[in-house]
Amino acid sequence: MKKKNLFLSKQSKLIVDILLFIGIAGLGGVGKTWSSPHCIGASIWLTLMLLHIVQHWQLTKSLTKRRVIWKNKISALTTLGFVLMLSSALLLSIGFNDSFILYHHIIARLFFIKVVLHIIDKFKRFISLFKSTTE
Repeated sequence: MKKKNLFLSKQSKLIVDILLFIGIAGLGGVGKTWSSPHCIGASIWLTLMLLHIVQHWQLTKSLTKRRVIWKNKISALTTLGFVLMLSSALLLSIGFNDSFILYHHIIARLFFIKVVLHIIDKFKRFISLFKSTTE
């Protein structure tokens, strides 16, 4: 009998997806220090995004192939948006200057649109996680 990986289980994916969904609503606002609620919440959210990407690693890894990107445009653009968002957060780790904040705001708005499209695109799959999560 094959042992299931708890991290890749339906329950684990469901928990991460729900936390990401809840978190996207609470990330508005501005933070000019790392101790602000926005920066703390966003750091947690980025960590959850990394977990989500790892949980769907097979698809993420396959996004290097043109045919797969063409079939999964929203997921590919969301992954690219995540990389850009992560780069903007890393720039802010250097310091909160006006150029970095402007870049972060532009990327954040574009990324938010992509995340909403990703949620809409994958909504049926998300709902299916609620069905028989004991498998």
